[in-house]
Amino acid sequence: MQVPLLDDRGETRLVARLGPRDIFGEMALLTGEPRVADVLAEDRVVTLALARESVEPLLKATPPLARFLTVLLGRRLDEGDGIKQVGKYRLIGKIGKGATAQVFAAVHPSLDRIVAIKMLSHALAFDTSFRDRFLQEARTIASLNHPNIVQVYDMEEAYATFFIVMERISGQDLQTLLENSGPLPPEKAMAVLYQVADALYFAHRRGIVHRDVKPANCAIDAYGRVKLMYFGIAHRVHPRSQEGRASIVEGSPRYMAPEAALGEPIDGRADIYSLAVVAYEMIMGEPLFSEPTLNRLLEAHVRKPPPDISRMRPQLPRGLAEFIRGGLVKDPARRLTSWPRILEMLKPEGMAIQVAAEPPGERIVRIRFRAVAEPQVEAAMERLEKALNGVEGVEVATGELRPRTAVAPDTSPTNSDRTLRLSRFKLPFRRRKRH
Repeated sequence: MQVPLLDDRGETRLVARLGPRDIFGEMALLTGEPRVADVLAEDRVVTLALARESVEPLLKATPPLARFLTVLLGRRLDEGDGIKQVGKYRLIGKIGKGATAQVFAAVHPSLDRIVAIKMLSHALAFDTSFRDRFLQEARTIASLNHPNIVQVYDMEEAYATFFIVMERISGQDLQTLLENSGPLPPEKAMAVLYQVADALYFAHRRGIVHRDVKPANCAIDAYGRVKLMYFGIAHRVHPRSQEGRASIVEGSPRYMAPEAALGEPIDGRADIYSLAVVAYEMIMGEPLFSEPTLNRLLEAHVRKPPPDISRMRPQLPRGLAEFIRGGLVKDPARRLTSWPRILEMLKPEGMAIQVAAEPPGERIVRIRFRAVAEPQVEAAMERLEKALNGVEGVEVATGELRPRTAVAPDTSPTNSDRTLRLSRFKLPFRRRKRH
């Protein structure tokens, strides 16, 4: 079969040929829009025609097929075969490729800004539960404003998947640095680790777990500034009672925490394990575990004791050695988990720790009620204030709003407003006196 490709004047510029088991029409399948190219059979052929309405359920039920679709689309985007645009962004080339996404460089047309666009694998985009969580969390991740976290600008939906638009980092990633330079001096390793740890601490305080901490996701610019990248598949920690064993293990096996390898619910402690694996690799210049198969690699993370870093590098700074040992503990309940302690361990000599003021958390509850319900409202307010009285870090203030002019009872649903303001820090107004 042949596919004549036409130029802007309608003249044939190239004839592509298809053979047995080749696929065509996948872009129309993804976008739902007709394509302009013709496919001409040179001989008798048997084709399998797939309708869009029947393919989507098949992709949801078959993740390997969805991943294969991602490979096809990625190739078309990379080759620029009629696909040069994702939303308002113009693609200019591929940057990288991972297990869950592919990354392209692009230009914002009006701002003339170079950005990185991460295309989410269709295997995840067609997972309804992941997709819904991803859409919610993408908004949260975009709010992670920290000097060591790559900035997320935008999100686009196209070609039956999602694209995350991020800051493009100039420089190289840590993986490339290690491949070119070998092991890092302890002081330089600590300077990098400290910045990544500070970024993770910031994200964890907001309930976000990265899940894929590895050298390739840490960019370093010419000034030594580190940016933790690719929060696109991060998630918010949910109560463990709502989670069961995962059917798909996500992340990079070489840096995966034991609980993640087992498919168990994970939290920020998994990121600490991964960062400790990265620290070991930075110092030793080789992976923590080198196994010939994926199953044996995951089993090593679950069962195999890590090498004694202090014995192998006796001159290592004490804090760095303690972090690696404590972070590589298999049992997350016994693992090193205190971020302030970790930051103190990783602080390069002569570097002062800057403590940023935590913004006060606040919640306001407003109750509108009729006069007949005032006793019940007062009793409920008293019970809530009593329950919160004495709780460390909580201050309670209440107020009362009444209309400036009288309103007839039969024309207004309420005759009063009560508000309850809760804050973790002392508020600039007086607490209500109890009688």
